[in-house]
Amino acid sequence: MEKELIDLRELVMMIKEKKNMNANLSLEFDCRVEVEDYRPLVKVINYAINYITALTDQPMQITLNAGGGGYMLAFTAFSSRTEFPPVSEQVMEALKPYNATITPGGEPSKFVKLVLFFKL
Repeated sequence: MEKELIDLRELVMMIKEKKNMNANLSLEFDCRVEVEDYRPLVKVINYAINYITALTDQPMQITLNAGGGGYMLAFTAFSSRTEFPPVSEQVMEALKPYNATITPGGEPSKFVKLVLFFKL
């Protein structure tokens, strides 16, 4: 299968529009990753959005930044939840072809955060 460059900014904007989400976006330009198949990446981004949405009734903040030898795509929202569920192992596996990781974060009772990092 031939590799193609996927623009993460355009991908996030497309998903936000399709899901008709109430989210604040802060997305840098020119954050592209080379992929053979972008569909699993769409599923991972949807997973991150659904994970955060399940833990809050507040609008989500989605940021995309270049730096640190890669691209960081973060999903954050205020949350009063005191515990966050673990991230699915399948998601971590799905990110391997993209040379990416997913890291949960946040602070219980304050905010929840998931960070995707694409290493260049």
